[in-house]
Amino acid sequence: MITSSGAVCDVCGHYILPLNPDEKVNLFGVKGIDRELCCHNKCKESVLSCGKDWEKLPHGPLRKVFEENTGSLSA
Repeated sequence: MITSSGAVCDVCGHYILPLNPDEKVNLFGVKGIDRELCCHNKCKESVLSCGKDWEKLPHGPLRKVFEENTGSLSA
């Protein structure tokens, strides 16, 4: 999400600090979520590698949304 203080990764919840010229805000969408999401490079790899298995996502806002909407008790 983009806040007044900068971009926050929707996957891990940390600010995206493009201090490294290779780092950037990556935009993506998820079926069932009506807004555009953003993540930094490391979390982009996590999203791409998890496929459709949301339980492989790192703990953070996106995983929490899936847990809340599937009734999972995963920690």
